[in-house]
Amino acid sequence: MDKREQDVLDQIRQKTADVKMPESLEPENIQRMLEEKQSGDAFRQSQKRRWGVKQTGILAAACLVIVVGIAVWNGAEPGRESVSTRNTKGDSEHGIGDQSGISSSKTIARAESYEQVYDYYEAYQKQLEEEQMAYDMNAAELSRESAASSSDGGESAGSASTKNAGEEFMIENTVDAPAATAEAGDMAASDYSQTNVRQEGVDEADIAKTDGRYLYVLEDNGREIAIVDTRDQDMKKVASVEVGEQEYIHEFYVVPDRKKMAVVCGQQGSGSMEVDPLYSRGGIGNSGVTEAVTYDIQDPENPKEEGRVTQSGEYNSSRMADGYLYLFSQVYLWGDVVLGEPRTYVPLINGEPVSEKNIFLPQVNRANMYEVITTVDLEKPDKMKDSKAVFSKGGQAYVSNRNIYFYETEWGNFSGCVTTVRKIAYKDGKLEAKAQGQFDGYLNDSFSIDEYEGNLRVVTTEDDTNSVYVLDEELETIGSIENLAEDERIYSARFMGDTGYFVTFRETDPLFSVDLSDPKNPKIVGELKIPGFSDYLHFYGNNRLLGIGMNVDEKTMTTDGVKITMFDISDKTDVKEEDTYVLKNVYSTDVSYDYKAALVDWEKNLIGFAGYTQGGQRYFLFEYDDEKGFVCNLEEDINGNGMRNSRGIYIEETLYVIQGNIIEAYSLKDYQKVDDLIL
Repeated sequence: MDKREQDVLDQIRQKTADVKMPESLEPENIQRMLEEKQSGDAFRQSQKRRWGVKQTGILAAACLVIVVGIAVWNGAEPGRESVSTRNTKGDSEHGIGDQSGISSSKTIARAESYEQVYDYYEAYQKQLEEEQMAYDMNAAELSRESAASSSDGGESAGSASTKNAGEEFMIENTVDAPAATAEAGDMAASDYSQTNVRQEGVDEADIAKTDGRYLYVLEDNGREIAIVDTRDQDMKKVASVEVGEQEYIHEFYVVPDRKKMAVVCGQQGSGSMEVDPLYSRGGIGNSGVTEAVTYDIQDPENPKEEGRVTQSGEYNSSRMADGYLYLFSQVYLWGDVVLGEPRTYVPLINGEPVSEKNIFLPQVNRANMYEVITTVDLEKPDKMKDSKAVFSKGGQAYVSNRNIYFYETEWGNFSGCVTTVRKIAYKDGKLEAKAQGQFDGYLNDSFSIDEYEGNLRVVTTEDDTNSVYVLDEELETIGSIENLAEDERIYSARFMGDTGYFVTFRETDPLFSVDLSDPKNPKIVGELKIPGFSDYLHFYGNNRLLGIGMNVDEKTMTTDGVKITMFDISDKTDVKEEDTYVLKNVYSTDVSYDYKAALVDWEKNLIGFAGYTQGGQRYFLFEYDDEKGFVCNLEEDINGNGMRNSRGIYIEETLYVIQGNIIEAYSLKDYQKVDDLIL
């Protein structure tokens, strides 16, 4: 079970403990509420056609408790104050104390001892035990009521309502759950493409890379990176990098100017410190180990290992800046956690526990996991430059050009939710705690959070409304716009300089533009409504904004194809739709949840991505013409198979479409196929 699945279970348990069912959630009232929402939310049913493994896992986890818990999911819990930025009464600074408050301190606290860390975990376990007891009692009561109702005549209105409400929960909470995935900067003008990244100037790992001549491709077996020479459009596999039989490769970096390749690997342990040698390298609990292995690729056909480092936890993400690798992994505490034995509950770096001073305490008084952040100097890849462990209950990270923002959502009751955020500066491989703060609502994804000139801008959703907040360097809120787009939610967002753009959706697709030039007084200055929605936005030059999403039939409110839109943003007070292209019978695209799957280069005038059709997967390549609008130059079946998303990479005038172990090459002059290779 991953962090997001655990979050859903925790949220449900928190909402179902010791709750008396309010009148508004009696079965007949739930049924009426669902009927009112059904017409507006019908389009979400179409999105169930393609769910990933993670979404399915979340649904399975949620279903374990939703049948007996849905009736109280939205209920206010008597006797417990909701979590809110407006309610920090009695909150403790950093110790075990208030059971609902968020710390008001602006300073990130460091652990004073391993025992203090243990206390946070114990508080979390105690809370879970209390909630489980209350949950079991509540479930038993609901079960008795259900049995009594059934005996009076088959499936009651209450059970029918519960079933429908459960389905609504699954759609809302799998689609709406904040995701871990991303401002993808415009790719630099060069003779080869680079990975589409969240923040311009901060590189990200991927499953396929190029240095301008060689392609580096993670093969289907997950244990080998193929190195392919593309000279003269004649592809040949000339070398490979392999890991051990018990390891697997997540993704990797290629750094052409330093002639380095950094490979991020993982290994899952058996859970036993006594019998599993993995734990001498960094495993605790059952969270496995993340490893960074650096290779010298001055001669790509003869790569040489230079060093490796390990840290506890499952790989989460990573970044590369100025020759330093910043590696993120997640450690869950469960199993044999023993007071006095830090190795059972403190992350290990190269086999040694993180020191107390490098453990950052949470903003609430309970925690059960860590976000482990380590840095590696590519010139000294056998040692960690720095390391920190962010103690938490589970969150995500946004990395700007100067800071790492770790944010996590505290779910309340009727009052909505609050997102806490901790700011950690990074430079030359060193990590430094800076500040912590909070804001109302949750983030759709990391495109909804952005740093600019020292301020942090966020676009959030809370209950049925949305907000914009601006926080200063100390993470104090200095500007806000609240109660935006009632009964809708954020689908995508993008920031450029002192302007922000975000899309909400329920029946139409409003694209809002926000003037952030005065951080203390942000203003909505434009709004454009069109059918459908864009769930990925990408700047296309200085005056255009590309949207990729789904078209929605206005009569049936169902999706009927992938839609790409070009917006004219030359006047942010009057945003216009320049052109829209709908790919009929293409029911989804990887870009919606994996921005690295997009090939977007406005200077080379390329827009590429894979789409899913009834007949399989196809790769589409567009250009944008000032007069004609979108022009589809290539639409080809993707012949490869594999568990990973496809990638499009260009080198000079050749496009390489990579899927699994098959690479297909197309000329960018006439768009004809010129070569293919099976790895």
